[in-house]
Amino acid sequence: MSFSDEVKKELAEIAPIPKHCKIAEMAGYILFTQKKPVDKYNMSVLKSLTDDLGGEDELKKVCKLSENNGLLHLDTEVVERNCCKRSFLRGAFLGAGSITNPENEYHLEFDSATRSGIELVYNAAVAFDVEGKITSGENRFRLYFKDADKISDLLNIMEAHVSLMKFENARILKEVRNNVNRRVNCETSNLRKTAAASEYACECIRYLEENNVLKTLPEALQSIAELRIDFPEKSLSELGEMVEPKLGRSGVNHRLERIITIARDLKGKEE
Repeated sequence: MSFSDEVKKELAEIAPIPKHCKIAEMAGYILFTQKKPVDKYNMSVLKSLTDDLGGEDELKKVCKLSENNGLLHLDTEVVERNCCKRSFLRGAFLGAGSITNPENEYHLEFDSATRSGIELVYNAAVAFDVEGKITSGENRFRLYFKDADKISDLLNIMEAHVSLMKFENARILKEVRNNVNRRVNCETSNLRKTAAASEYACECIRYLEENNVLKTLPEALQSIAELRIDFPEKSLSELGEMVEPKLGRSGVNHRLERIITIARDLKGKEE
């Protein structure tokens, strides 16, 4: 079962108590499926709601749904209360909503055959300070959310609390993995830069040695040059711990930079 199916299964097991909320939920479901309430997730709850509202023949009338050019439209009076907006969102999601597996990406959307329908969902969500984006194409209208916080809020608004916990757990694990990957990539990049810098410094030191210049340098530069050649894998801080008196990273770097500059100047004169 997909994560989207899990969410719908949980939502389908919720039975609103006030009649106006039952009407709002069934109105959302029928409006977005454009058909009678046949639900693969939990027939018993939808059937009980249908019976409570007077049966299938009375549903559209009770839910204040009207038909125009073969499409259903809902009287906005049905979703005036905040509690009804919550139920309406739940019904709309059951009818034509979907959510991706949060382990892969964050995306929740509602699909509608009418702009008026998708705007009702948009306004219901905005009433809880959750704003999505509407797109249209090929006589379809979609309201979608890609922000993890907004999706989390919507699951909570629709009272999909178990799914919300699964969503947040997946989100936490994903963020931890991303942070670990970023840190590993950063450390790998730093190691490569350190290795390249060490190799270049060693090349300059060998060049000075081959041209009988290294022995003419101040003792402080000679000692750090010898350490760099003997321990090319060591960091600058580690090299600083090996000299007397000890040096900080910047001190070691300064001495190596002086050696590199001398080698460059010598190469420039030769050219």
